[in-house]
Amino acid sequence: MNFAATALGAGIVAAVIIAHLQGALAPTSDSITGATVIDARLDPMTTASIAPATVDTTRPTAIRLIDLRSGVTCRMAPPERADRHFAPAPIGPDCAGSPDLRNVALWRSDGDGSLELADGDGQTLLRFMPGDGVLYESIYPSEAMVTIVRARG
Repeated sequence: MNFAATALGAGIVAAVIIAHLQGALAPTSDSITGATVIDARLDPMTTASIAPATVDTTRPTAIRLIDLRSGVTCRMAPPERADRHFAPAPIGPDCAGSPDLRNVALWRSDGDGSLELADGDGQTLLRFMPGDGVLYESIYPSEAMVTIVRARG
């Protein structure tokens, strides 16, 4: 018996053991090709014990803007309401250290869920979309790396 056959045999044995631990069926041989087939299925006991993720849909009392390139973070009150007209952004002095955030004066929300930050003249500086694991992540300009998260405390 050569090394490849021994390794393949050991791999099949390991797959059988792992499959049984996870509640899967034992491997079978494909009737046409003769290849080993493992029909893996999750054990209902195991998957039912994992609590579903909960999403906090309440309005945050404060948000934190994080410029991932410069490391600057600043806390501010969230927008009062989703409005398509620009409103003053209560951006704090801590944001002055960020080249992407220092000129922000206005913001607005759009019907598509995006959030736009603009300078005092209404020129868009940053555009955000709801993010995965964060409230928002920047999508414009492409080189900006700014996220918005719920502020703690």
